[in-house]
Amino acid sequence: MREIAREAQIGLGSIYDYVNSKDDILYLFFENYVTTFFEKVRSRASQISDPLLRLEVTFRAFVEAAMELEDQVMLSYTQARYVKKDDLKVILRKESEVVEHFRKILSELGEGPFGSHLEANFLVFSGVFGVLRRWILKPSYSQNEIIEFLVQTQIREVTQRIFQEERISSPGEQGPRD
Repeated sequence: MREIAREAQIGLGSIYDYVNSKDDILYLFFENYVTTFFEKVRSRASQISDPLLRLEVTFRAFVEAAMELEDQVMLSYTQARYVKKDDLKVILRKESEVVEHFRKILSELGEGPFGSHLEANFLVFSGVFGVLRRWILKPSYSQNEIIEFLVQTQIREVTQRIFQEERISSPGEQGPRD
């Protein structure tokens, strides 16, 4: 708490006027981070009607937001274990809204062999690849190269699975679904 007060250039007593513990600070951080992250993603593609283009623009916004908020992303991955269980449930529900956002777009494209829920979770996790592996990637690749790589490879792979499944399934046949 002393470090936070020093960095914020306020008195330790002032911090305790707003929060009771480090847990409260972590919770407030996560809540702000997830809300900011999701708003950046959702706002970019809300007016696009074509689901394929919306998926690409949304995923690109997701990866760009992850890169822009890379320190927060890393903090969330490394510090989540310290958040109280009840607070973590709230945070994870908010994070699942991002997954659901992708799932809805994917569902508009069709259901691939693995279902839109699994594909959406895969996109969310693969979207932070550049941040989680930044220590090894940054010396060799620019941020834009990493973003382009992720957008091109992940969107292509997901849509190929979806469109491939549509071609193989006969009209009355159903494959694995959500």
